[in-house]
Amino acid sequence: MNSRRKFLKNTALASSALLLNPLDLIAKDFPENNKAVNKPIVLSTWNFGLKANNEAWKVLGNGGRALDAVEKGVRLVELDPNERSVGFGGRPDRDGRVTLDACIMDENFNIGSVACLENIKNPISVARAVMEKTQHVMLVGEGAFQFAVSQDFKKKIF
Repeated sequence: MNSRRKFLKNTALASSALLLNPLDLIAKDFPENNKAVNKPIVLSTWNFGLKANNEAWKVLGNGGRALDAVEKGVRLVELDPNERSVGFGGRPDRDGRVTLDACIMDENFNIGSVACLENIKNPISVARAVMEKTQHVMLVGEGAFQFAVSQDFKKKIF
């Protein structure tokens, strides 16, 4: 299992290098971008992520860890019953069930994820527990649910 985790870490590093190098080349053409900035960045792709960003900044603004900021921001969106893209307000799968996925990575490229998880409000927290408390990278379906319940996420079942 360590080899699988190592493979995912190396893949993430290689992908990051490929993505960042072209951007670095473009940025060097703009003198105003050559200033060293040592501030955290919170970025979302979709509009619903703006609420998550605000929640994450609360953690970062108090000197908290980026990992805690990410989890707190995602949890906020997962709990929004009006958000149809993620969380328990999300759209059902082809069988009519709301199945949830989540993935999280820390600053050391440790990864945890869950997929096809049902009846748990915050899959991001379960994914973090997978990363921190198991040798696995991903748990799926009934196995993910059993792990969540064993970690006392049963209080968060909806």
